[in-house]
This record gives sequence, structure tokens and C-alpha cells, in this order.
Amino acid sequence: MQAAVLSAHPPELEVVELPEPDPGPGEVGLRVTGCGICGSDLHVAANIGGPGTVLGHEIAGVVDELGSDVTGVRVGDVVAVRPLVGCGVCQYCRAGRQDHCAKFALIGMQRPGGFAQRTTASAAELFGLPSGVRPQDHAVIEPFAVARRALRRVAVTPGEFVIVLGAGPIGLAITHWARALGAGKIVVSDPLAHRRALALELGADAAVEPGEVADAAGDGAPVVVECTGKPRLLDHAMQLAAVDGRVGVVGVCMAHDSFLPWWGLNKELDIRFSLYYGRDDFTDTIEAFDDGRLRPDGLVTETIDLAALPERFARLASDSDAGKVIVTP
Repeated sequence: MQAAVLSAHPPELEVVELPEPDPGPGEVGLRVTGCGICGSDLHVAANIGGPGTVLGHEIAGVVDELGSDVTGVRVGDVVAVRPLVGCGVCQYCRAGRQDHCAKFALIGMQRPGGFAQRTTASAAELFGLPSGVRPQDHAVIEPFAVARRALRRVAVTPGEFVIVLGAGPIGLAITHWARALGAGKIVVSDPLAHRRALALELGADAAVEPGEVADAAGDGAPVVVECTGKPRLLDHAMQLAAVDGRVGVVGVCMAHDSFLPWWGLNKELDIRFSLYYGRDDFTDTIEAFDDGRLRPDGLVTETIDLAALPERFARLASDSDAGKVIVTP
């Protein structure tokens, strides 16, 4: 089969021929129908992944092979994948928190991912996609599950004012989910005009430049979600939050950061970090796509094949013009 792997000169990708993967016990083989390119793929390629790594964790596909001990799944099932792998028996796995298992692996990092014609996944981590979920939305189930988790962590309620810092794909997914959940006023901040325009298409009431968001915040928002991962943005989010507000942190900041604790003390803020997702985040997301509450038209700005992936991946590191780019192997 063909796959795009990290070359001998990461973060460059190259398309190579690899053996067909065989599903192990409790696993299935998948024909990948779509895999989104995530910002974390760019980070892994540049900083963590070694040559030969098959990236891609935003996976949708069709089951085409069953390993031993698989029940409840059939060949031909159309599925999205929660790309978490654990031992299956520790306290974290039993609680659905495989990301804290001592044997945790992420499909697309420690295990081959979706930038390939086929991959494997645990049968227990597949989520069937009903006919009401449009095919063009199959590969965005995973990032929308990330967004659902983030809004669950800050407990957004109908009618609440929400500020979203950053209109990349996750910020846009959070904006669209917040609207579906009945949030009141939604203000999105981003320096790029085309991303602000996308935010308005996906449910924001206002989309402003970063220098204007403080005015838009007024006396503060009950919910502020930081989606950029840039240093100093947590401090900024705390300043924008209302008294007794909740600050959600979804952006992945890999640098040491600082903030003024007084903002949190004076307003008695809750700060909730969010990474990965639970099973309920996937089921909620799929139900919302199925019944039409989520219709993120405009989010996917490009669909490419494997042959085009190495060049497009390289450009994404410095190209902010794209929304979500989907690979269809």
C-alpha cells in the first residue's frame, strides 16, 4: 500500500510503499477514506517523529478486515476513530482515559496513522457513522470531538457569552459547537481576515482582530477559550473573563509561560485545560452531525490525495490561508 511517511529529513514527508498492516487481537483493518491534517502533525513532524513515522490521527474509514476477538463490528462499517491505544485493563483505560495509561500510544504517532491507504485501530475505539453524517464531514469528527470536550470542560450553558481566542480549525470547531449548544453572544479573535470570515460563517456574532477583543469583551465573558497555544494568551484570556468566569485552555503551548495570578484571584476564575476526548464527546459529535446541528460548511478548504501531501504539508508550516485540509488516500 502507499503511505506518506516522515523522510530521513523531518519534517519532510515522502510517499512510499509499505506492507499491508495486519490487525491484531481486538483490532480491525481500515481502508482510510479521509484523514485531516492537524497542527499537532506539523509539531510532531518538526520535533518528535522519527523517519518512517506515518502521521495522521483525524481518521475516518471503512472496516475491511477483522482481527481475532472482534465483536460488534462488521466488514463494510463506515467509522470514525478515537485514536487512543492503552493496555485496556488499568484504572485509566477502564475509565476511558487511555491517554494516561502507562502503555498509551496515539495512532498517528507511536502507531501508524491515517496518512496511508490502510491502517489498524482498536475495534473498541470505532464509532459508526450513520447516513445522516455527510461524507464530507467524516474526517472532521475527531477535531469536533476535541471541541466538544473543551466546551464540556468549561460547562458552557445556553445563552452564555463566549469568547474564542484563535480561529484555526479547533477554534472554528469550538465556535460552531458553541452555537449548536445554544451559546449567546460569541466573539472570535484572530489576526487573519479570512479566518475571521470563516468564524462568522460558522456561528460567531463578531470576529475581531486581537487588539479589538478587549473592547468586545466589555465587562468580561463567563467563558473564554484559548485555542492558539501562544505564550501570554492564558494571561490575556484571564483578563477577558468575567467575575466567576471559566477559562478553557485548548491551545498547545510548548514554551514556558507566565500569567498574573491576581486576575484569577480577584475574579475567582476556574481554569480548565482540555486534551483529547472521552467516548461521549465522539457520540455527542456524531449525533449532532447526524441531526444537522453541526453543518460546518466552509471549514474544509481543501481535499488532496497522498501524492500531493508532501508538498502541501511543507507549505502548511508557513501557510495560514487554509482552513482544514483533508487527505483522501
